[in-house]
Amino acid sequence: MKQLALLLLLGCATVSATELVYTPISPSFGGNPLNGNFLLQKAQSQNAHKADSAQLSFVDKFRDALERNIINSLTRRIADGEIVEGVYNTGEYLIEVSNGTDGSVIVNITNLETGEITIITIPAIGG
Repeated sequence: MKQLALLLLLGCATVSATELVYTPISPSFGGNPLNGNFLLQKAQSQNAHKADSAQLSFVDKFRDALERNIINSLTRRIADGEIVEGVYNTGEYLIEVSNGTDGSVIVNITNLETGEITIITIPAIGG
């Protein structure tokens, strides 16, 4: 009788199953895009690496600012069509500006550390 009751109980019980579907968490692999910010913050909080912050001296900052101002001034004058022929030494670069035979402006930039030379030719506008 016990076997019959057990057999009836197992026969009456319904078993349901669904397939398992993997859903990625990371938006990079098709997950919810709203998870991206959360995952980035978690990764940044776990990152123990700190980038080296090089502190420049006042003299280095001044030299860099002066070099940027010279280059900006030179660029502005060339763009405005002013003739600024000459040689400019910024410490890291030697900049030679000259006029071409057709009225163009030729700028030779030499990297003093590597010796690399870049030549920029600006054609004459109008004429």
